Amino acid sequence: MKYFLAFLLVTIGSSAMAQTAKEIQHAVLKESYFLDSCYQHLHAHPELSTREIKTSAYLKKTIASYGFEIIDSLGLYSFAAVLRNGKGPAILYRTDMDGLPVKEQTGLTFASMETAEKDKQTVAVMHACGHDIHMTTWLGIAKQMSDMKSKWKGTLILLAQSAEETAQGAKRVVNASAFGQLPKPDAQLAIHDHAELKTGQAGFCDGYALAAVDMLNITIYGKGGHGAAPQNTIDPILLSAQFINEIQTIVSRNLSSNDPAVITVGSINGGTIGNVIPDQVVLKLTIRSYSNESRALIFKRLHEIANGLAKAAGLPDEKMPLFDLLDMSIPAVYNDPALGNQLRTTMVNAFGSNSVTTVKPVMIGEDFSIYGQQETKIPSYLIWMGTVSENRSQKYKQENKSLPSLHAASFAPDYHDTIQQTVSMMTFSLLSLFSK
Repeated sequence: MKYFLAFLLVTIGSSAMAQTAKEIQHAVLKESYFLDSCYQHLHAHPELSTREIKTSAYLKKTIASYGFEIIDSLGLYSFAAVLRNGKGPAILYRTDMDGLPVKEQTGLTFASMETAEKDKQTVAVMHACGHDIHMTTWLGIAKQMSDMKSKWKGTLILLAQSAEETAQGAKRVVNASAFGQLPKPDAQLAIHDHAELKTGQAGFCDGYALAAVDMLNITIYGKGGHGAAPQNTIDPILLSAQFINEIQTIVSRNLSSNDPAVITVGSINGGTIGNVIPDQVVLKLTIRSYSNESRALIFKRLHEIANGLAKAAGLPDEKMPLFDLLDMSIPAVYNDPALGNQLRTTMVNAFGSNSVTTVKPVMIGEDFSIYGQQETKIPSYLIWMGTVSENRSQKYKQENKSLPSLHAASFAPDYHDTIQQTVSMMTFSLLSLFSK
């Protein structure tokens, strides 16, 4: 008898959740014209990292009309919108705002025509990473949570962040004095577009989900001279070639096969002409890892290999390689498994088993990780949200073509369905977290 009662309670609970989910979907559908227009506006007017002045103002004006308190001065153009709704948990939900220096090739009627000055050049600007989707759904969630205040208690903190693409934004937020004015969250959430998942599908990856990122410049010194008399020189180009080959063994021979990492040399600069051996070569690297232990070991081996080659070549101590770690480092995104399990269960009960899937960790970086790395660790989760309609997925398969990836000039999510589904699923998830 007790098993029957338990089954009955679960069934009733699931039924009630499904009904609430339908109510939310209906409410979001009523906002569809406004949300589509928001998306088109944001997509057509992207701004580069650290320059999101108009984007921030647009979001701020819109969300303030929903009754949120604005907390400004969170570094660059970042701000928070806070909705206090009685005693209960505090939950932070973040969106990013910046675009990329990419010339759009989607063919959309509202394609971006924006340009900006970057490194003394005029570049095209595009929301090629889907931050326009992130912002639009952020606004949609804000409207629903404001309208549904009778269904939850607690404090909702909606954070709009500058400069995610350059890994500057989150650091500036947490170091801003105004950050201390925000209620301390019990949980933190963010979403990210997924260029291959279907609309209405959420991708979960517990544990390490996105990589730690380090950008490192290394100057390899030598002794320059005539290219026809290399015996009188110490060739930094040859040393650089040896170094590049050797460091590829770090991942394959120094790290566990269960602890992935990537070391890429993306730029080599040295010399001016073919018959002159230069005095130095500059290498630019990106390093991706998950665990702190792997990151530390990679840096240790990079120094050991570089210094070892320099000494073997006969260079003096003052000509040992110079390491310049750029101020762009971010830790790995760690998705709290318990929080993920709760969110997964909520979505399955409300939207069905096809609404969730498991995705693998990736080596791209995301500075959402910063918020989970405070002095007191806060359970955090970044959920991937599908952007591809069933029709488009089938079309690309029939044509034997690959879907455009994030950061591609042709990336164009099926925005209407993506926004509708994401706002519904994340609003329901927030209601569930507040009820817990």
